Amino acid sequence: MSGTQPQAQRFNLHGWMASAATEARASPIATTYAALALLVLAGVMLRLWFISVSPLDPRYSNADDGDYYRRALRLAVTGAYVDDAWLIRPPLHVFFFALWLRLALILGAPQLGLLFVQLAQTALAALMPLIGFDLARRLFSSTRAGLLFAGFLALWHPLVEQTTVLFSEHLYLFLFLLHLWLLVRYDQGGRLRDLALAGAALGAAALTRSPALYASVFVVGWLVVRALTTARTGAASHQAAAKTAIAPAIVVIAACLAIVAPWTARNYLTYGHLIPVDTLGQINLWLDLDDVARRNENIETLRRMPQSERHIYALERARDILAADPLRPFRSMWHTFRHIWKAQYIEDYFVKQSFFTRPLRETAPLGLAGDLIWLAFTTAGLAGLAGRAREGMHFRLLFLAWIGYSLLTVLIFHVEPRYLLPLWVMIALYGAGMAAVRWNGVRATPRLALQAAVVAAFFGLLLTYRDYPAIISSGVARERAMIAGLSAYRAGDYPAAEQAFRAALEAQPRFVDAQVHLALALAAQQRHDEALALIQRNSSRHAELVFGALLRDTGDTAQAAALLTHIETIAGEDIQRWGLAWLHPPPLDILPVGNGLDMGYLAGFSPAEQGATGGFRWLEGQGVIVLPLAESLRDDAVIVLSMTGGEAAATTPLTVRIGNGPAWTVHVARGQWRRYHLLAPAGSVADRRLVIDLRAPTFVPALLDPASDDARALSLRLACVQVRR
Repeated sequence: MSGTQPQAQRFNLHGWMASAATEARASPIATTYAALALLVLAGVMLRLWFISVSPLDPRYSNADDGDYYRRALRLAVTGAYVDDAWLIRPPLHVFFFALWLRLALILGAPQLGLLFVQLAQTALAALMPLIGFDLARRLFSSTRAGLLFAGFLALWHPLVEQTTVLFSEHLYLFLFLLHLWLLVRYDQGGRLRDLALAGAALGAAALTRSPALYASVFVVGWLVVRALTTARTGAASHQAAAKTAIAPAIVVIAACLAIVAPWTARNYLTYGHLIPVDTLGQINLWLDLDDVARRNENIETLRRMPQSERHIYALERARDILAADPLRPFRSMWHTFRHIWKAQYIEDYFVKQSFFTRPLRETAPLGLAGDLIWLAFTTAGLAGLAGRAREGMHFRLLFLAWIGYSLLTVLIFHVEPRYLLPLWVMIALYGAGMAAVRWNGVRATPRLALQAAVVAAFFGLLLTYRDYPAIISSGVARERAMIAGLSAYRAGDYPAAEQAFRAALEAQPRFVDAQVHLALALAAQQRHDEALALIQRNSSRHAELVFGALLRDTGDTAQAAALLTHIETIAGEDIQRWGLAWLHPPPLDILPVGNGLDMGYLAGFSPAEQGATGGFRWLEGQGVIVLPLAESLRDDAVIVLSMTGGEAAATTPLTVRIGNGPAWTVHVARGQWRRYHLLAPAGSVADRRLVIDLRAPTFVPALLDPASDDARALSLRLACVQVRR
């Protein structure tokens, strides 16, 4: 027995050592995946938080996101896709949005459709760091590079913001990354399945942003260079190697066209012209070449033409301009090129005249950190692109072609931050690869000189574009004053708010948001003439809204009604909520609803409509009416609501809560306008502010009537609210 114990001890010791060695080998892998999981989780949490603070709402936008939303909503409700805007757009992101809007309809919660889309985009955002991690890891043979690139995709502010809005860029970037990842998998594994899937992903990306289709030639070039760089020396072997790229090229192009071809066929059958994806290129080329002041006039010209002829007309006009001035596309190219290389969040936060409803103040820590992230990754990425091609010359040429193509399209057309996202993502990928390189000392070489020159040129463009120290200094002073003014305004200290907003304007005289809030503070002190004189017309949607409200409050009801009705439909956000929070309309006992003068008194209603008996609004499921009162209510006060029910049933059950009183259920009859009298519960309204909360089930007209194209979620119609004392 005693003789066997040391042997057992030696066996256990050896087993423990083997186990410890296995754990030591597994530990870096476990740490890597734990870090990756944390990055994904952080990215998801940031996006959910961003959704909660963003006021942007495509339902009220006349920009691209509003067009996408309306197309998707019609498709979700009626199954019809119609190019009713002034151009034919790529369809895939519209189909993606429609899928989630349809799901909300099926679940009986159409008012949650927008949230469903945002959550679906958040799910894609959770996958992007995983794809980006493996892409960078495989491309640069470095786990560290994979984690760095995954962190960029998870945490960079512009990518977080894209999750909350309904543009094409988020889905496009996902498909583009998927395409690149599949190319790397094919490069390392040689499986044609991966190459076919890469072509399909590129085709899907082209149905989201059409320039991807024409860049398919880059993949063919990549295959040729890949074959040549792996060939042995000798002309014959190079020729044979080039031929070996033919079959893979056919596979990837066929897969790409298989995705795009059905849509191209649809366009030909619908319009009688070969339109591979869209007509954005021809139309944008004309609009950008022509005089900017004539842009709206040109768009109206297109609107009056049949859809099938618009791109032909636009291309002819562009050719006329180029024939008269062949250098026209290049005249402002240097200015546009400089405009690309700027700190975007600082530009938006400290330079622009308005936040334009974006939550820049709420997201400032993330945004400012995002500019630092962009600076670090762009610096490293440019150095990496100018350095030795550790990933292979075929990949280096592929990415340089994509980067050059992205720059060229922006330079020819126009710069928007979202158009530059693919550019920054590609450069950031190389930034992750460069940052992962382990340095064994720096040796002076021509390549190092090239890297230093490229980085120096970047910093030259960046630092000469703006005087960033001065901009940040004045911007910080403006923001301190704005925050103090907003706090004072909310607290009802209007003289203090006025003083703070004036200080904000001293720091940045053209900041429209400070002008708007200063006008609100002056109006709250009954200085309406000063407030009206302060507003800079057409400077922002909020400025127009406040100007219209001031016109209403000073008695110019006709002009006010027209302006307030118009601005509500193009604000890009739920402007009713903003008006309820910031406008202080005069007290009243009778509120006509739907006459164009009810802004600042309600939220949760559709835009005003006119019926046989006058104006009204549809309640969209849940809404609130807030009436400022000249004097407090007595306990026997009666609230009168003029309403008629919806179309889904004979009566619509409306739950009403007045002040802090109990909830009441009123059954609103369909087909006729009636007055419903509700007693204000004793003590339910303690101050001179009557709050009426309304809630009712919704229906979608287009689901009830096949002839209808109204895809809104509606409850009942409200025409008037009256307080009887």
